[in-house]
Amino acid sequence: MFRSLMIAALLAGATAGLLLTGIQLWRVTPIILAAEKFETAAAHSHEQPHEHDNATWRPTNGAERMFFSLLANVLAGIGFALLLAAGMVFSGHSGWRKGLWWGLAGYAVFFIAPTLGLHPEVPGTAAAALAERQLWWISTVAASATGLALLVFGRSLLLRGMAVLLLIMPHLFGAPLPEHASSLVPQQLSDDFILTTTIVNAIFWLALGLLCGRFLQRFLPLSERLTTV
Repeated sequence: MFRSLMIAALLAGATAGLLLTGIQLWRVTPIILAAEKFETAAAHSHEQPHEHDNATWRPTNGAERMFFSLLANVLAGIGFALLLAAGMVFSGHSGWRKGLWWGLAGYAVFFIAPTLGLHPEVPGTAAAALAERQLWWISTVAASATGLALLVFGRSLLLRGMAVLLLIMPHLFGAPLPEHASSLVPQQLSDDFILTTTIVNAIFWLALGLLCGRFLQRFLPLSERLTTV
């Protein structure tokens, strides 16, 4: 079972990562590059004479940036696929239809729930401290995943009540926000980025779930398939 799970997750994650990279290059990257022009122009306007650039390393635009984006997306895809595949195996699910539901759950937990507090931000947008945002994101994902699991698999009113509490708790506390909201880019560009990333992530997660379900159905031994749809 473990070998089948690993193969399914590797294939599904790599394929979904490739798909995500292609869509990002087509729809997301142009928005980021446009926003970076505003950020760079603002930085240059505030430079002092003989000031040296002490910025941390980042890949250059073009092939290098595309390679690292592809690598990150494939690795992330494999990691998320392992989570989905493990959940599907231990809940007795396989098949592309069940995979779509698991992909939708992943989308809700890892994107929709955090986005309700922290919107996707283009370069040049003011934000709270990175450590605070990361902690809130991790807490929100953990609470949302646990809450959704209790809501779907819980059999008592107490468990479902706890599920609802976990789902709303991160948003009651609120996400960390900057002291003064500001942006160097036009509002329309920020809105386009939020809409585009929302759609792109939906495609990624639904594809990932579908592929996980299909590959599990293909590689999981028949004796280990508790439910096949």
